[in-house]
Amino acid sequence: MDFAERVITTTLALDPLAALPRTGWRLRGIVPCESIAEHSFGVAVVAMLLVDELRERGEALDGERVLRMALVHDAGEVATGDVPLPGKSPALREQLREAEARFVERALPPAPRGDWHALEDGSLEARVVKAADKVQMMIKVLAYERQRGAMLEDFWRNPKNFDDRGVAAAREVFAAIAARAGRTLPSE
Repeated sequence: MDFAERVITTTLALDPLAALPRTGWRLRGIVPCESIAEHSFGVAVVAMLLVDELRERGEALDGERVLRMALVHDAGEVATGDVPLPGKSPALREQLREAEARFVERALPPAPRGDWHALEDGSLEARVVKAADKVQMMIKVLAYERQRGAMLEDFWRNPKNFDDRGVAAAREVFAAIAARAGRTLPSE
């Protein structure tokens, strides 16, 4: 496949993410809610800011790789939709991951496919993206509570929603989110 066709095919393959809602919000009565594509954009923005801060603190990391991973981190959800954490048993989690991997293998060119797989390599870059994923979600919780009067107490009580993946800058953002909401971070 030539370059132009690869651009068209990849963009069309990922286009459904713009219409797929983040299911956790809908289950809590937030309609309309952000799409998976909107979430991925937010994760990329948070990841970019984390990279900038980590570099200021002297950390060496590949910012381009972080942004690439952030942009495709939920690409596989074209095949599965967004299944919220409480609904994911270990067996279901494995089935979803396999379906997502099949989609990624079929739909993404080699480099973005590699970025998607790299999310599981434990590198600083992957940890930044995973932390950014949670940070963006909790910022969205804050926004929905303020803008729509939503009561999203279960998000604030779940320590997994504040998993900073060992990224100190993300930990600081979580503390600031909680402070802005007048809450404390949950205990492990």
